[in-house]
Amino acid sequence: MQQFFFDGNKRTSRFMMNGALMANGIDVISVPAHRAADFNEKMVRFYLSKDGTEMMAFLRECHLGE
Repeated sequence: MQQFFFDGNKRTSRFMMNGALMANGIDVISVPAHRAADFNEKMVRFYLSKDGTEMMAFLRECHLGE
């Protein structure tokens, strides 16, 4: 996994994702603070496996609220 900044790349990608969602009339996705560790674990698995299924399910959960 190559990242220049530990948090910067994730933060930037979330801004870009939410910008694309808002441009299409869809509410933003916010990861609750208490789910941050879960987000990081799923993101690492996504990076390593190149399979986004689990990450997309997690983001859908966050979008719908808990």
